Amino acid sequence: MFGAIGSGGMILLIIVALFIYKKGGGKLQPVKDHHVIYWGAALGLLAASAGTALAQIGTVSTSISDSLNAQSGTVGPVGAGAVALILILIGFGTKPAMTKDLIVGVALPGALSTAGGLLAIPVTVLASVLHGFGA
Repeated sequence: MFGAIGSGGMILLIIVALFIYKKGGGKLQPVKDHHVIYWGAALGLLAASAGTALAQIGTVSTSISDSLNAQSGTVGPVGAGAVALILILIGFGTKPAMTKDLIVGVALPGALSTAGGLLAIPVTVLASVLHGFGA
């Protein structure tokens, strides 16, 4: 319908939508409140297949997981499932805020896929849909 968009094009579209949301937007408002988490998750999923300039977006979940695991000496081991569930609680259990929701959204796909099991199923399905649409 729109022609070939590509993963890089999809990432740029999401970034423009988030920028418009931050500035107040006009009549077309694709982003509202907690929707930033979903757009951030799409951004994180697409970043895995993006070019080198945008591929660093997908490493946010690794940074968060590493920082939590660095504390394992004081609180005990922190598994990948715990990191994913903590991100879900932070994202949906607090008031919507652009920066927090974007960071959680970008980190969530990587954390869910690392956790595996039932938590990885939504990431696998959404990644297939997004890559099929964006290719």
